[in-house]
Amino acid sequence: MPAPSDAARAAMSGLDDLGLERLLALPAVPLPNARRMRYPVVVRTSVDDGRWGLRAFGTEFDLVDPSRRASTGGWYSVGWGLYDGEEIAELLLVQVLRDDTDLAGLRSAITGLLPDAPTDSTIASGRYRQELRLCAAIDRAPAGV
Repeated sequence: MPAPSDAARAAMSGLDDLGLERLLALPAVPLPNARRMRYPVVVRTSVDDGRWGLRAFGTEFDLVDPSRRASTGGWYSVGWGLYDGEEIAELLLVQVLRDDTDLAGLRSAITGLLPDAPTDSTIASGRYRQELRLCAAIDRAPAGV
């Protein structure tokens, strides 16, 4: 990833301050994969007809193995992705699993770090924990620009 924009740097600093762990920004993951990570957009490769998930705006993703749903934690990743069908340089994905935290308050704190970025989020009750997923298109400039 090229040097992050000022907006991404500020958001990452704020996410660190909120106790979230930064993960690598994998642009695509094969389906299935050992960690059972997933992204919302699925494409087929022409070489072997394999299926891959691409980072994209939306909340249908798993940054961490679903087996972690029995634990607590918070993770984020900033990197290449798709927004409205276009490549962007800085797509933020956040996944938080907690049972003793006001996730609506955490969501407000995160979106407060991103005043100009389009965001989408969900809060759901899982089998073990409450779960927050949030995405934001921080820098809508094309990737590599």
